[in-house]
Amino acid sequence: MIEKIQDKIKRIKEIDSNRPRKKVAVLGAGMAGLTAALELSELGHNVVIYEANDRVGGRAWTHRFSDGEYHELGAMRFPAEHDHTRHYASRCGLTFRRFINHHDDEDTLYFFKGILSKHSDCDLKILPELNITDFEKWMINNGPIPKEAKSSQLLNLLVYPIETIKHEIESNPHDTNALLGTGQMTSRIKELDKISLGDFLRKYISSADALDLIGTVTGLEVWWDKAVTMFIRDEIAAEQRLKNQGVPKGIDEIEGGTDKLPNGLLNLLKNKGVTIQFKHSIFSINKKREQIQIGIKNQNDEFELLDYDFVICTLPFSILRRIKLTGLTKEKITAVRNLTYASSTKVLLNTKERFWETNYKIVGGASQLDLINRQVYYPSNLSEITTQTDNNSQFKSMIGQFNLVAKVEVDNKTMNKQSRPGVLVGSYCWGQDARRLGGLGKDERVRVVVEAISNIHPEILESGMVKDESASIFWDEYKFAGGAFCFMKPSDFSNYYSDTIKPEGNLFFAGEHCSLDQGWIQGAIISSLRAVEELVQK
Repeated sequence: MIEKIQDKIKRIKEIDSNRPRKKVAVLGAGMAGLTAALELSELGHNVVIYEANDRVGGRAWTHRFSDGEYHELGAMRFPAEHDHTRHYASRCGLTFRRFINHHDDEDTLYFFKGILSKHSDCDLKILPELNITDFEKWMINNGPIPKEAKSSQLLNLLVYPIETIKHEIESNPHDTNALLGTGQMTSRIKELDKISLGDFLRKYISSADALDLIGTVTGLEVWWDKAVTMFIRDEIAAEQRLKNQGVPKGIDEIEGGTDKLPNGLLNLLKNKGVTIQFKHSIFSINKKREQIQIGIKNQNDEFELLDYDFVICTLPFSILRRIKLTGLTKEKITAVRNLTYASSTKVLLNTKERFWETNYKIVGGASQLDLINRQVYYPSNLSEITTQTDNNSQFKSMIGQFNLVAKVEVDNKTMNKQSRPGVLVGSYCWGQDARRLGGLGKDERVRVVVEAISNIHPEILESGMVKDESASIFWDEYKFAGGAFCFMKPSDFSNYYSDTIKPEGNLFFAGEHCSLDQGWIQGAIISSLRAVEELVQK
């Protein structure tokens, strides 16, 4: 069973009570490092954070344009059941608003095999042009997402297979606990962990057109090689958390930008007197018999070796791979060497007006294309738009890693033609498309993305529509991350997860890669509390 954050914090305090205070070095000021440092400092421990960058947050990174508009280069959405993230957001005094996810708005678009269609019209424009089997048609029309959610029914090609195997696993508590990481590995989960998402779906989907279709509308075909266990696990975990917390399904964003969360934690840490050494990069970690020695290069390019009794390392394994590691077990080194990270590229286009609102009645959400940019996200901070929602017609259904919401029907959209500027996520892509797009220079990335978007929004090509200060990131080449997030391949869970999270003496490990909520701030925080609990037990 998945544990609530309040229970974890209470247990940590009980374990720590009446024990000696410790001096702790935290490596990295991302979300895992910040939350670990905060909990330790509030218990009275002496904490210093070393951060190679000149800012906090890691992959929680909001880009702000000169006209006041902004969007996220990294984390941008927060499911309702992510209680750990919301706990710290509340502590920072932050508020959430609804994030309009990629299948929430029926007027958003598909561009597939040269066919342009609204989500709500895909049964009329796209499906008749495809050669798919009767069973695939049955899944689309009879899967968990009902006909009332017409604009999302294509997602049943993914939802139906995942839901089927999920129910089978949930029939055995030992299998469920193994998949959640709260119990011993079982033979069934170990065998399932050998299967990729693509191979799993091919047991249900036999036509090339249907596989291409679901790959396009979810963007997942570049991840057919990822472990299916992680997708199933996400669904089971989400359901348990929603039940435990008694909250309805939903997905939100932090009002004002995701970076308000790490910056809020930074302020709390400053009030606790925690020292954060910016522009201090780690070049070596040596686990000695009694202490942990860390090699640091400071902002003046001076090198020094420092000994600590306790260290929490939140650096991604993609970064640890570049660092000299001494005294660690061969199992840890193997995990560092082999744990898989996902490639991702985002391109933010700052536009002079929100033409998608005035011309297409699109109020957030995302369009999907089979072109290199893959997904186009529209901002949820709407411009002069009134939306009236018929609550009786609402239906929400989420699936896995990407919290696919089936449909929220929005009636009577009223558009004001005086639209202000906005930020379009012109591309959010993963895998080989991210590497192909990311391999271009920044100006060329923008040109390629704008050209792709013109297939669904020709006005993007109008002179001056896209301002000169567009922004983009290819996370593989970002020197402080070396990848977007951990995303396991088949057998990574079975082979490496236990060694990934295992302490090495008084050297502890945290970060989203040290959780099964990979790719989420929630996972980073969960791992940090586990590391803190392990540390205070010493």
